[in-house]
Amino acid sequence: MSFATDQVALLKSAYTRVLEGQSVRLGERVLTLADASWISSELDKWLRKASNEAVAAAGGTPGVVIADFSGRSGGCEGQGWIE
Repeated sequence: MSFATDQVALLKSAYTRVLEGQSVRLGERVLTLADASWISSELDKWLRKASNEAVAAAGGTPGVVIADFSGRSGGCEGQGWIE
């Protein structure tokens, strides 16, 4: 597991426990229900990092999408533009 996936697992667990009314110690911080929005934003950040790592590990380029405008895959070959 990478550091990002470890952080995702840790934050998911903390978020669940905080929503159940428990306090959670995360490093030097003690998280409570008041910190739920902070946990959620941190979780989003680490989920993006973990996703980018997975894409890179599969040989892709994170955050890059290749568009094909050749017209071969649009389903309207020879029909011109659809308005």
